[in-house]
Formats: sequence, C-alpha cells, structure tokens
Amino acid sequence: MKNGMKPQTLKGFYDYFSDDMRIRNFIKDSFREVAEKYGFEPLETPALEYSELILGQSGAEAEKLYYKFQDNGGRDVMLKYELMIPMCRAVAQNINNISLPYKRYQIQNAWRAENVQRGRLREFTQMDVDILGSSSPFADAEVILFGISFLKKLGFENFRVRLNSREIIQGIVEILGIEKDKFEDIYIAIDKIEKIGEEKVKEILIDDSKIEEEKVTELLKIIKIKDIDKISDTINSSTEGKRGINSVKSILSFIKEVEENKVVFDLSLARGLASYTGAIWEFEITEGNIGSVSGGGRYDKAISKYIGKEIPATGTSFGLERLTEVMKQMNMFKEKENPSILIIPLEEKSIPFVLSTAKSLRDQNIQTSIYPDFVKLKDSLKYADKKNFTWVAIIGEDEIYSNTLMLKNMRTKEQFSLNIKEVIAKIQNK
Repeated sequence: MKNGMKPQTLKGFYDYFSDDMRIRNFIKDSFREVAEKYGFEPLETPALEYSELILGQSGAEAEKLYYKFQDNGGRDVMLKYELMIPMCRAVAQNINNISLPYKRYQIQNAWRAENVQRGRLREFTQMDVDILGSSSPFADAEVILFGISFLKKLGFENFRVRLNSREIIQGIVEILGIEKDKFEDIYIAIDKIEKIGEEKVKEILIDDSKIEEEKVTELLKIIKIKDIDKISDTINSSTEGKRGINSVKSILSFIKEVEENKVVFDLSLARGLASYTGAIWEFEITEGNIGSVSGGGRYDKAISKYIGKEIPATGTSFGLERLTEVMKQMNMFKEKENPSILIIPLEEKSIPFVLSTAKSLRDQNIQTSIYPDFVKLKDSLKYADKKNFTWVAIIGEDEIYSNTLMLKNMRTKEQFSLNIKEVIAKIQNK
C-alpha cells in the first residue's frame, strides 16, 4: 500500500466472517446444549497463566510450542496451550468452594506455536468436558457418551470411539521385560503407527530407544490383538495391566447399555500427553478419510501438583476449527431458513416510520436490517440480493401516506402493498 501499512494477519491466525461464524456458532451452541443436558457446568479461565504453574505437565514436545514470555512486570507468563491444565489450576485454587465430583465444560481459545499447515493453527478454539473427583469408570463412560451425543447432534452418523488404557500398555511393557524407563519412548512410538507405519516405529524403538528386536516384534504383535479377553490372559501377571483391563471392560459395559457398536477396544491407540494415567480414547469419523476429531482420557495426577493430593479426573476435548473443516468438507451444515428482511427508506423523512416498522418486525422475531443510506433503489436492491435477504420492504412518501409497505420477495420477485400486520403474516407464511 502506498499510504499505509499492509493489512494482514499473523501466520496461523485467522479472521472469521459470517459464513464461517454461522457454522462455528452452531457447533459451539450444540456443544453447550448437550453439555448442559449432561449436567456439566460452564467455566472460563484467563488467557495468560504463570509459566511455572504449567511447565512440566504436557510433555517435552508440547513445551516446544508454548507462547512463553515475560510481561511488562517481569513475570514469566504464557498463553494457555490447552484448557485442561489451566482448569486444574483453577480447581486447585478454589478447591474449598467446589463440590466434588465437579463436572465442567469450557469453550475458549488456546495458542500453540505450531508449524502452520492444514488443520494446524496457532490460535484455535477448544471445547472440553471433564469430571473431577471420581475414579469410577462410569465417569469415563459418561464423558464418552457425551461425545457420542454431541457428534450425533451435529449430524454425524458414521463414527466410532477407539478405546485403550495407558495402564494396559504399561502392563505389556512389564510382561515383556522391557525397562520401565523405556515406557515413554514406546508410548510415543505407538502413537505414531498410523502416521509413519509399523516398520518405521519398529526401527525407532530398536535403533533409537535401544530395545531388543525380539521384544519390539512381540510388542507390535500384541498391540494388534482386538479381543480384550485375550489381552487379559496375556498380561494377567501385571497388576497395573489388570487394573487397566478391568477399567476398559467396565467402560465398555456401561456404554453398551445405551450405545451399541460405537466403541471399539484398540491397543494401537496411545494418546501423547504425558498427563494421561489410565483410559484413553479418540473419536474418529469413519467416512471420507476424515479420522480423529477428538481425544481424551483419564489424568488422575494433574491437580496433585498444586495441592499435594490426588484428585481423579477424566475428560475429552474437541477442536472447533477441526469440526468446522470436517462439516464443510462433508457439506453437513444446513442453516435453518429464517426469514430476513431489509427495509429500504427512500428519503430521510421516512425514518420514523422505518424505525417503528423495524420494531414491529423484530418484536415478531423477524431478522430485520435497515439500509442506512439514501441511494438509488437499484443499488440497495443489488445489496439485498448479494446479502441473500428473503424480503425487502421499500418505504417512500406513498407508503408513509397510506401506512403500508411495498414488500418484495427477493426469491420470486413478487411485490405486494401491505400494512404491517399483513407483512408479518406474509413473512411468517400465515
């Protein structure tokens, strides 16, 4: 630009105009509606947190993506990377005022210094539900059932929930005689199987993690087993593994009471966050090569960092941008056809009549806009057509004198001279 700065957004940050906002609002409103039906309570936390309260909770890979800096007061702060850890801080800070179990939902922005690519933004909106204060597998099941209800509310039909447990993988590592300090390497590697393939994962575990080839081969063989009873027999000697098996079996049995064939046991699922302690899951769209749209799990140790005692917790997270992209790709969003009208005043002295007309229409919940300038009628009609208004009401001297409106249907091009009651009835199709 010759006479000013070039208007541009930062890489990985976006503006959202009406077409995007309508679908974003639909998704957020649906999430909020289903969450409140399930008894979850709303929560908001600040954008900025003290860095020391967050560091060490999400794993080394996550910490590379933190927006961390010193503020003007010299304090080490960071933009929240996700919603879960700030929620844990808020609960710990207010623990004496919160009744457990605490069921919370949250819809807020988070920030990550990602390498920007399709589906990876630096500012994004997360939508979480969590249950704190219950170690029962029923709490995990209810979070999963919420997610199933939410996806159905959005219109998804073909999806599944992959379910596993970090404890089961720990049990497998134990019975194979692999050193405990190799567990995180194994867990992270398993999480990459779908992206880079089994052979590459095998190579990483043997060459980089220095695990014996025969043990890696057996590990990769075991995680292909789909029968949870067969796994029970395989890791029966591991206390941790048995606990994970019993938890997953309970979750499956609870969910099957109301939802058949939506949840599958899958040992190859290994969600990456270091804070997970037990059951883990992903919601996966099974059509159109979409894949995962949500993930969650149990994280019983996250709050203990702040208050010195363990409070069990479980939850799941959906990404607004991810769901928006998927719904647009699948052409799923069908906005309700609400009648809308543009009132076009032809001259300034018609404004009092225009305002009273607009009030009457709005009182009937009719979406009503007033064209603010006095221009050629063809120009304002062109605007109405471009903005996809259903109706136009033209008000000039004749309409003021006769206390009527010149109503035009922008779809059929029909015109009517009607009083306000007749206009309302026409728009509402009564």
